[in-house]
Amino acid sequence: MPSMLIMSAFIPKSAIRKGTLSSAEYLNSHDMFGCVIDGVEGSRIDGYADSILLNIAYHLDKDHPLKSVALSAYYFTPDHEENENLLAAVRDDPGMNRQYLRYWHGSIAFIRPLLTMMPIQGIFIVNSCIMIALFAVYVILLLRMKEYVPVISMTIALILTRVWFVPLSLEYTWMIMLMLVCSIAVIILYSKGLQKYYGLLFVLSGMATAFVDFLTTETLSLLVPILIMIWLERRRDMTSKEIYTAPVRYSIEWGIAYALMWSSKWLFTSIVMKENAMPYVLEHVEERIGGDLGLSMWQYITGAVKNNIGCLFPLGYGAVGYILFTALIIYAIYRAFVYRTGGWDGRRIAVMAVIGLVPYIRYLVLHNHSYIHCFFTFRAQLATVMAVVLILSELTGHGSKAAQNPCDKIA
Repeated sequence: MPSMLIMSAFIPKSAIRKGTLSSAEYLNSHDMFGCVIDGVEGSRIDGYADSILLNIAYHLDKDHPLKSVALSAYYFTPDHEENENLLAAVRDDPGMNRQYLRYWHGSIAFIRPLLTMMPIQGIFIVNSCIMIALFAVYVILLLRMKEYVPVISMTIALILTRVWFVPLSLEYTWMIMLMLVCSIAVIILYSKGLQKYYGLLFVLSGMATAFVDFLTTETLSLLVPILIMIWLERRRDMTSKEIYTAPVRYSIEWGIAYALMWSSKWLFTSIVMKENAMPYVLEHVEERIGGDLGLSMWQYITGAVKNNIGCLFPLGYGAVGYILFTALIIYAIYRAFVYRTGGWDGRRIAVMAVIGLVPYIRYLVLHNHSYIHCFFTFRAQLATVMAVVLILSELTGHGSKAAQNPCDKIA
């Protein structure tokens, strides 16, 4: 993966100048953190992160590819917003004066080639088409297996997390696409009887997440594929040990791969620059976990959870939104108690419930980051919504063992 990023650095700056300039002008014509719909926090677009990403992409140097990838440097001045800095960087070419080495910024490997052909608006359209195509593949594969519940649960989850705003920001897009790719991979591996490769899939997923993500909704590439795996594997008689240990094992493998891939950037930078990069990294780790907004710890952690839940659809649309959201919760509780049938598997429900709680654990651990950036971290709850729908389906009889042969293949 890093080789792709390094190769993209060989694209001459002149080849992406027109696309980057047009992108900078577009970003300057919009508010840095503007809402698509006034007052709806879940519609807020992060022009700040996109401006920095394009600024870094513009400054990768074909004459010093390793050094430029290692430093991930860009032009910055505290007197202007990041979109203004990006515009000045392209127009005046003042050079780089700030580094952003703690991330791989791997999405630049895709962005730089696209910038040779189109500005950011075109990339938004390309990303939209890719997301739609991936979701279509996901749906078709499951429908061919007559697995309707994962289709419904994903659809509801995408709606409640306002997926229609995702393509309007580069930062938001990569984890949704990676989540869909990994989910499709789980379905294909299951249908082909290749469950032995689940572990490899989650290792690759963890690596890819650390490579492209900007600390947005990183848990999606782990939690959603595991939920789908648990649902599909109900077709065979799994032992309690398998049901409990498989998600734990894959989570550990994903986590190790994620951590090693992320830390490999710091090692890579230290080797290339012949300087220890850790002091710079640790400074920003403390900021993400702690930080100081003048709030008590209780206000921090409760506010982080409250803010993220408040970004879900249809919240944000005044009293009507609250009424509709409350009605959804009441309906879910009603179905769970009134339509509950026998034969449901408490083991699967327990595992899915724990998975659904993981995003909130993330909000508590990274409470400063989650509090401030709730307008994009809230989409981690996509896994929570899916878990709730799958649990309800299990309780109401739709999760009973499928009639099909567990080795049925996708036609």
